[in-house]
Amino acid sequence: MRFHRLVILVGLCWVGLTAGLIPSSALASSAQSSVIGGGSASINDFPWIAYIQGEEAGGGGFACTGTVVAPRIVLTAGHCVEDLETSAIYPAAGYAIATGVADLAQVKHANVTRVSQALIYPGFKPSNLRGDAGLLVLSTPVTAPALPLASAADAGLLQAGTPISIAGWGLTSSGAKEAPSELQSGSTIIQRSEYCKRQSARYYPFYSTATQLCAADPPSYSVSPCHGDSGGPAIAIRADGSPVEVGITSLGGPGCKPSFPGVFTRVDQVSTWVASWVAAIESGGPPPAITIPKAHLPPLSFARAKYLAGLSFEEDFRYHFRKATEKRIGCTRLARERVKCGVSWSQGGNDYYGTITIYFAIYHNTVAWNDRYKIHWVNDRCWFDSGHKQTCVIHTKTR
Repeated sequence: MRFHRLVILVGLCWVGLTAGLIPSSALASSAQSSVIGGGSASINDFPWIAYIQGEEAGGGGFACTGTVVAPRIVLTAGHCVEDLETSAIYPAAGYAIATGVADLAQVKHANVTRVSQALIYPGFKPSNLRGDAGLLVLSTPVTAPALPLASAADAGLLQAGTPISIAGWGLTSSGAKEAPSELQSGSTIIQRSEYCKRQSARYYPFYSTATQLCAADPPSYSVSPCHGDSGGPAIAIRADGSPVEVGITSLGGPGCKPSFPGVFTRVDQVSTWVASWVAAIESGGPPPAITIPKAHLPPLSFARAKYLAGLSFEEDFRYHFRKATEKRIGCTRLARERVKCGVSWSQGGNDYYGTITIYFAIYHNTVAWNDRYKIHWVNDRCWFDSGHKQTCVIHTKTR
């Protein structure tokens, strides 16, 4: 089935790479530039950064970004570890990690490390990308330093107005085919939760203040993460001048447009889990229980269905809906993830009426929403005052 609505969960993995296990030229040939509106960065600027090349069970390749948090552990996004559609963990043998280098064209065998285990945050929800975090356990330790992770003590850094830096090897535009292989970085600003919910609602109606933060850089709106930046760090500066990872790049808006906020997993919500695995891997502590979250469709509430119906009509009927009066909508449930609503409104001397069905589905490894509607409209005076309803022209639009 073809989806005409916006894909809700625009995860920022870069899919479609030829998954060789990096060394040098193979890795360089698959590289893409990153961070729309960013600039080239050196490894001295981001010594903890890690390039992740992965391979799906079916043989397709993808790329993500990550952060070294211990000599044998890289933190990344959960959707860089778990296939959202099948709930399977990507095979550890299919990963190769490059550290200690910013320009992928300069990767040497010494920069490349294999992965022995892929772990998913137990609170990860594949259906809506909340808790989007995962760990890759390296076969051998790396010399790259570990980036400190935010904890409850860093709550002040999550407030609106905090500047953050993002970095990765994603695309410079959603349609980019080839680009320089240098690590890119950009600066953006954490926004208020109300702004995050409102501005991301068109493409991601699941924003959670408790588990996520968002960032944009008004008034220029020039910086945004893009495909390939998934799992990369959002870095703030503590009062003592030291860097700390406060967010994990999770998703962005359609086309990676900087006018849409980027959404990040809050690191303070997963740092205790990360610390438990660091203790287990690096110090021989007891390993935490392993849970693999299952993908499922979220329930569609009446309130959400009405909101999405409004977005659809605003997009397709434009001012004929936006400037309408007497808007009415009443919904009935067809299934857990499917709702049908009767709608009516008046605008420009016309009365509009009909039905719309809103539903969720898993599409291309992500949760998407779609709609099907049939809307009629007729001139109000002709219908009610002329006395000749049979002569009134009734217009219809369907999807």
